[in-house]
Amino acid sequence: MIIKVMQNFSRLVCSLSVFLLSGLLFAPCLYAQLNLTQLEEQELLYLREEEKLARDVYTALYASSSLQIFSNISQSEQRHMNAALSLLQTYGLTDPVGSNAAGVFTNSELQSLYDQLVAQGAASQIAALQVGVLIEETDIADLEAAIGNTDKPDVIRVYNNLLKGSRNHLSAFTNNLAALGGEPNPGQGNSNLDPGTSVYEPISETLYLPALNFPDGQGGFVVYDVMFRLVETLPQTLELIAINTTNKLASDIHASYDPATEILTVPRLQVGALSIDSVAQAQYSANLSLVENSPERILFSLVSLAQL
Repeated sequence: MIIKVMQNFSRLVCSLSVFLLSGLLFAPCLYAQLNLTQLEEQELLYLREEEKLARDVYTALYASSSLQIFSNISQSEQRHMNAALSLLQTYGLTDPVGSNAAGVFTNSELQSLYDQLVAQGAASQIAALQVGVLIEETDIADLEAAIGNTDKPDVIRVYNNLLKGSRNHLSAFTNNLAALGGEPNPGQGNSNLDPGTSVYEPISETLYLPALNFPDGQGGFVVYDVMFRLVETLPQTLELIAINTTNKLASDIHASYDPATEILTVPRLQVGALSIDSVAQAQYSANLSLVENSPERILFSLVSLAQL
C-alpha cells in the first residue's frame, strides 16, 4: 500500500517540475547584473566546489553503504552544481571545477574535507548518514551567509532554491538516520516546517512532504515523511525515493492519499521563485494520480495544480 501511495505522489512532483522549471532555468542571463563584488565572487566559486563535494562524497558513500538515498541525492547535487555553473558563466568567472575528476578539488580545504568525510562515512551506514547530515547542515549555513552578502536577484534566486534543496536533503538524511537507530541532533531536517506545507525545489527537482496521511486499514491513519524526485517532464512524473514513519498525528492540513481513488492531495505546496524578478515563494494546491505501483518504482502524475 505504501509503495502504491508513494508512486502516486512521485508523479505529481514530476508534473510540478515541468511547470516550474520553465521559469527558473533560462531567465538568469537576461537579468544578471555583471558586477559581482569580490566577496560575491569568492562565495560563488566556493559554493560551486562545495556542491561538487556533496555529489562526490555521496557517490562514494553509495558505493560503500549501498544506501539508495546517496545515489538519489547525488543526482540532485549534480543539478545544484549545474545551477552554480550557470551563474559562473553569466558573470564570466573561471570554473574552479573544470575537468577535475570525482574526489579532486581546487580548494585545498575542500580536498581535505572530502578525504576525511569519505573515510568517516565508510565505517557504517549510520556513519554515512551522519556525514550526509553534516554536509547538508554546512551547505545550509554557507548558503544563508551567501544570500545575506549579495543583492543580485538572479544569485539570490538560485541560492534560495539551493537552500530549499539542501533542507530537503537534510530531512531525508535525518529521517533515514532515525530509521536505522541513529541519533539526529535537535532541530535537524525540516522539523520546523509546518507539516501542512510541502516543498518543491526546482533545481534539484525534489519534492518533500513532511506529513502524508495514509489509511492504516483500521479506520485510522499512519503519517509518513516522504520525498519524490522528477523523473519525466512529458508527461510530468514523480518517483518516490524515500519514505519514513513519523510520530505525527493525522491532520486535515497534511497531504493525504485515498486508496479508493488513488489520488494524492497536497493542500499547500511551496515552490521556489518562478522568475528572476521575484524571489518570493509561490504556493499551490495539487492533486496527483497513481500511475505505476510496481516492485521497481512508484510513480505519480499531476492531475491538477492551482496557485493559492
